[in-house]
Amino acid sequence: MTLDFAGFSSETLHNALQEPLDKVRSGRLTPESITVRLLLPDTTQPMAVPVLVDGLKDEVALRERARNIALANAGGIAHSVEVLAELGLVQSASVQVRVHRASSLFKLYILNRSEAFFGFYPLRERTIAVDGADHTFYDATGKDTTLFHHAAGPDDASLGSQYVQQAQMWFDSVWSTISYERQP
Repeated sequence: MTLDFAGFSSETLHNALQEPLDKVRSGRLTPESITVRLLLPDTTQPMAVPVLVDGLKDEVALRERARNIALANAGGIAHSVEVLAELGLVQSASVQVRVHRASSLFKLYILNRSEAFFGFYPLRERTIAVDGADHTFYDATGKDTTLFHHAAGPDDASLGSQYVQQAQMWFDSVWSTISYERQP
């Protein structure tokens, strides 16, 4: 089983993976291997989102908050997947994380190079306290994202097949060119 994810923090993915991984633990699903690649924004650099509403200014505290969310979720995914190999439930399991300098304004999941789920992040104005200070900012809200499903069919010329091929080509090109290893 392979899963490639491009998006903001992998928070929704972390939650969604728990049920199928529980099925692997219980023996109801039996993949030989699990490979997950996470492509996330580099939160150490200024980004288009999150950004303060006032003047669209960068705020380090908001990026650090985003980094903490990404670290927690990527770490949770890695632990949940890699423990399956440790328990001998799959032959191999790996989770790789790479970051890039672009802001994530959409999320993309590619499953087994044959299905793609794509959705745009709605941007919302939010006010939250970070380090004791209120910040009003624009945020990407992944839980509100509508995902569109595309599946490769038996015909390489079908719309679904072309969409999955192009999505995988995009992901692989970003992964191998402008992304780099760093904690999200």
